[in-house]
Amino acid sequence: MNVEQMLAEYEVRRVRQIWAFARDGGDWDTMRACFHPDATVRVLWYSGPAAGFLDETVASAATKKPGDHSKHWFGNSRVWVKNDRALLETDAMVLGRSAFLGHHFDFTLYIRLYDRLERRNGEWKILRMDAIYDKDRLDPVIHGSVPAGFFEGVDLTAPGAAVALVRWRTEKRGGKIPADIPLGGTDSEKKVRAESEAWLADG
Repeated sequence: MNVEQMLAEYEVRRVRQIWAFARDGGDWDTMRACFHPDATVRVLWYSGPAAGFLDETVASAATKKPGDHSKHWFGNSRVWVKNDRALLETDAMVLGRSAFLGHHFDFTLYIRLYDRLERRNGEWKILRMDAIYDKDRLDPVIHGSVPAGFFEGVDLTAPGAAVALVRWRTEKRGGKIPADIPLGGTDSEKKVRAESEAWLADG
């Protein structure tokens, strides 16, 4: 690997790192600057232009109650660069705490952020952001505090069990998880990879 390739991979990873600190710290201008104007985002609760994702993120943060908390925690990552295009896959956990049905819970999403980035005018930014979901957890902050039968309706054996808990919680709140959300090890993940790899090859 030559120095130019190493520098490109560093710069690509750095965009995602900057995004995480900005997102969790409420530095909204910096978070917006990580995306190209025509970028798109697909996560559990949103699919569409990045501008809408950013607006809803800011609006949601404004409604946080005392004790609510969220953080994006990154692990390993790998990068593929071709000219001015790049793919970045990052192991991540979304760690949160919030009240739900009268109890406080710690929730954890084990995901992989799968990004398309493009270099324009010498600067790398995110063009497409997909989250691939591997599994979720929902743990009472005070163990033993929830009544028997509280988790009735959660099916950990059905298709889509990787996000069974977050789907159950979302539906209890009147929302819905998109049917085409990428889940680890399924055809939906294969489709994301195939489309992204084809995009990179055309770069």
